[in-house]
Order: sequence, then structure tokens, then C-alpha cells
Amino acid sequence: MIGAVTGALMGAPLVLVDGVGPLLERARSVLAADGVRVRRHRPGAGIPRGAAALLVDARDLAQRLAALSVQTRGRGRPLRVVVLAEAGGASAQTEDAGAPGAVSALPGDALRVEWIDPHRTAARVLLARWPLHRSMDPPAGQVPHLLIAGFGPVAQALFVHALRVGQYGGAPPVVTVAAAAADAWRDWIDARHPQAARCGQLRCTSLPSADLAEAPSVTMIAVCDMAADSALALARELLAQAAEQGASPPALLAVEADWRRGRLPDWDGQLVPVQPLQLAFSRQVLLEGRDDALAEVIHEHYRDTSAAQGRDPAAAPSGVAWTQLATSYRDANRHQADHLWAKLAVTDCQAVPEELVESFAFAPMEVEQLAVIEHRRWAVERWLDGWTYGAERDNARKRHPQLISYAELSDAMQDLDRFAVRLVPALLARSGLGVVRRLIVGVQGGDLRRPEAASQRAVRRVLRQLRARWPDRGLTLALDPTDARARLVAAEAVARHGAQLFLLLTAPLPALLAAQPAAARPEMLRLLAQAQRRIQLAGETGLGNWLARRAEILFALDERLLAGPQADRPPAKRVVLDAGGDARWNFAY
Repeated sequence: MIGAVTGALMGAPLVLVDGVGPLLERARSVLAADGVRVRRHRPGAGIPRGAAALLVDARDLAQRLAALSVQTRGRGRPLRVVVLAEAGGASAQTEDAGAPGAVSALPGDALRVEWIDPHRTAARVLLARWPLHRSMDPPAGQVPHLLIAGFGPVAQALFVHALRVGQYGGAPPVVTVAAAAADAWRDWIDARHPQAARCGQLRCTSLPSADLAEAPSVTMIAVCDMAADSALALARELLAQAAEQGASPPALLAVEADWRRGRLPDWDGQLVPVQPLQLAFSRQVLLEGRDDALAEVIHEHYRDTSAAQGRDPAAAPSGVAWTQLATSYRDANRHQADHLWAKLAVTDCQAVPEELVESFAFAPMEVEQLAVIEHRRWAVERWLDGWTYGAERDNARKRHPQLISYAELSDAMQDLDRFAVRLVPALLARSGLGVVRRLIVGVQGGDLRRPEAASQRAVRRVLRQLRARWPDRGLTLALDPTDARARLVAAEAVARHGAQLFLLLTAPLPALLAAQPAAARPEMLRLLAQAQRRIQLAGETGLGNWLARRAEILFALDERLLAGPQADRPPAKRVVLDAGGDARWNFAY
């Protein structure tokens, strides 16, 4: 056993930590828990050849880098130095003073220096794992409404990144920010991002009870920058307010606390405890760059395109290799990559392993729709960075002639946005992913009286036939999670066919769970944990309208469900189990 442990440690990467402070200490503890060998580096000590990175803060950085460049001379490969610094802190002054920005090579290429704001990184990871469209449906016209409670570095980073990635269509995202004093948010926005109101519908309110009157239904809550007990109590209060709106948003408890793991039956289906810095400092993110993989692909494609056009990509600061790329250019690639998932959500597409896809291209109408969104995403990026419209481009004064609506752009400029959209499948392919369109199948169970075994066999046959008929589509089942028979179909589709789930909520989730028998509650919670979307609808009428508009096929497990007013409503393609348990298809499959 000792030998196995020693071998594992010998194969683990080595990270050095130079300095003290809360960010460095948190990084050290997270990496150590991830199986990374972490050592403190004493000034003047040698640098082991096997060191994967050295973590520092921004204090006295110029002198420390100069000393490190001497210590690493002759090492054979540059030492990656990661500077952990919060936005607006010492790092900003150091960069302005002419020290390395994001990544640069010092004399002798001894060091590669990266500047990382861990709270910005945490915001990116959070909104990648819990995207804003997780609890809304863009093709149905729903708009994201993020409620951020708290005021601090995590809340501020989430605010900015939500405006970047929350562009899904004609209506801008809604972001409500709440703090003990609403003026704290107003003052910060005015000072740091005075054009934020151009990027979304902003609302400032006070805690503990956020003012949600006349606001769209909240689709996600993030409680940040406070003690765990306070965050939990506040999240529950805000969820109760959201339920009064008829909404069931997930609530991210984004605070640094050691949350105790609970049992699935004890979960309320909405509270999601996360530790932002644990995400930012994880081995996958900090050392392996998993969340930068697609951004790096986007940058390498840009370099390849420049070279194919006969230009030396490295001749411009924006075209150097990723390891030498400055923070501003890295961030531009990151934000383009982060928004790609919103583009797929808008068009009912999903990413799958590349070997499952032969080819894919957006339809012309989709290209135009996404080009409008892409241009707005680009404009939001500039507005948040302080750019404004100018008849001629002026980098020093941050003026740009393309900061106008998509409709006002010239044909040539519109073509640039169209090109960026058409490029999405190729970029994903370079990342080992392909794009497929969803096949949305609405499932309705009903009160079946036929033998369970016969029904189960029929369900399995239908699912096999759907997969065989549309092998190039992403099977997605949409269902009311309180429908026990539909839940059985969903479990079968996920287990045997890798289907994805859209859960259609006809009332606030607490009420739906409370109305279920005790044995059904874990089944519902399991589906909630697996679901790609949870979509809030206005009662049974909203459910019927959604299925009529959005489902391509309706799978009814009881023919009586199709009797009455909805008999002539779309979707026109239907599969129905009759009284004998046989499937009747009204279309060729």
C-alpha cells in the first residue's frame, strides 16, 4: 500500500507556492486535496526541474520575477508563473507599470507569467456548469433572469460574465443585483461598468427581501460573498419569493464553506452548494486548463487562418501562441467560447462526441439569427470594457464604428458575424465534438390500466424505433416530472439511449414535490439532477401550449390523452399506446 501511494505521489505534478495570503493558501489547499504535490518556495531557493508551476501574488512582483528568471536560467523550458490577483487590486497597478500582463517571456525565456483573477475564473466555470439556459427555454421566447444576492468579488464577477453569456436573442438578459444597501451595487456599476445598462435589463434592490415586483420570473439565483448560514437562510427566503412568482429557479450557494453531503431524498431540488475558489483552483482548471480548451482551439484556428492568408500570425500581439498571449486576447477567446453553448441552446442543438456525427451546418435562417446574437455578444464585450461608438476606430479613446445594431452594419461586416456562426461546428470538431439537432419528444403518461410488463416492452420498442429512425438526432424527452408513467419512459431513455431531459414544471417545484407520494419524491429528484433543462410553465395550459409548439413528436402512453380539445393540435407526429399496449404511429418511421 505504501509503495502504491508513493508511486501515485511521484507521478503527481509539483506546484510551488511563493508568498502568503488567503488566495495562495486556498489554492494550496485545493490543489493538495486534488492530489497535487504542493511545496512552499523560499526566496533564493532553486527551482526543481519537475515543477509544473509556481504560484505567486502581485506584491513586489517585478523584483521577484527578476530573481526567478536568474534561478531558472538553464532549466531547459520556461517555468509557468501564475500570479493570483483580484480585479482592481495590486495586479492592475503592476500591469500599468509595465510588468508582464497575462503571459510574456522574460529575458532568456526563463518564465511564462500568467495573471489570473480567480473570481473571474470561478464565474466562468459556474456559468459553464450551470448555464443560464438550464432553467429556461430560449426558442420558446423565455429570457434569463439572474438574481445575484450579496456584494463582493464573486458576485461582481458573476454579474459581468452573466451579461456576456446571457445574450440569447432580441430581448436582453435581466440581472437583478441585491445587497444590504442597493447603492453599493449602483456605485460599483457606475464606476466600473457605466455602460452595463446597454448589455441587459438591470435591477438593483435591497436585502433581505429582494424587490421582484413587476420583474420577469427569476430563472437562477446566486447567493455570494457571505457566511454559509446567512447564505442558506437568504437563499431559502429568495426561493420563497420566486415561488410566489410561480418560478422554481436553482439557487447556487456560491460561498467558501465545507458543505456537508446530504442524501438525495433530503434535497429540495433547488439549492446547489458550490465553492467558487475550489472550482477556480482545481487541478483541472488551474493546471490542466480544461475550461480553456475551446478558447485555445478558437485562437489556434485564428492563427491557422492568418497563416493560410500568407500573414505571419506572430507578427501581431493577437496572433502569438496561446502560451505567450496577453490576458485581453485570451479573454476574448474565452468569452467567444463560453457563449457558444448559448448559440446551441437557441437553435435546439447539442454537442456530442465527434464520431457520432457525419456532418452539420446551420440552416440559413439560423445563421442569420445567430449572426444578430453574435454581433450583440461582441458589442456587449466592448461596452463592458468601456468602448463607445465612434465614426472612426480609435483604440486609445476606445471608439469603434461597428458599435451599432446588426441591421445598421454593412453587408461586409454582417458577413463577418455570419462567418463566425458558420465556424462553430468546425471549432467544436477541432475539440473532438460534433453538433446534432435535438429530436424533442414530448411524453405524456396518463393513468394506464394495462399490465406493466406489456407497457414496458412497448415503450422499449418505441424508443428503439425512434433512435433507428433518427440516428443523427439528439433524442431529448420533454415531460412533466410529476407524471409517473412519463418518468419511467425517461429513465429508460436515459439508461439505454443516452437521451437528454427537459422537465416541464407546471407549478413551483416545492408545491409539486409536496403533492407527490413519499416514494415518488426520490424519482423526481433524480430526474431533476439529470435534466439538462427545467422549464417553468403556466399550469396545465402552459404545458399543453409548450408541447404543441416545441415537441416534434408526441408520445402518449394512453390514447385517452388525445381525446377532447387537443386532438387536432400539433405536434402532428404522434405515437400512441392503445388499450392492448401496442404502439400506433400516425407517420412513417
